[in-house]
Amino acid sequence: MDTIILKGNSKANAKLLMELADKLDFTAKRISSEEAEDLGLFYSIKEGLDSGLMVEEEKTDFLKSLNESKYI
Repeated sequence: MDTIILKGNSKANAKLLMELADKLDFTAKRISSEEAEDLGLFYSIKEGLDSGLMVEEEKTDFLKSLNESKYI
């Protein structure tokens, strides 16, 4: 499975791409900017864990610091 991420400023073109994806039998989902950021963080952390550059404890500490910073 391949994943394609597109970002643009035109709602009309986004609608066109969603319709095209449907006609080509692709699964497509519109996500918010916040969801896109969360997705980027997820893949960055996963890559760090998979490569050994980050250990599980570092991941836990990092995610804890993100949760704490939301309330400051």
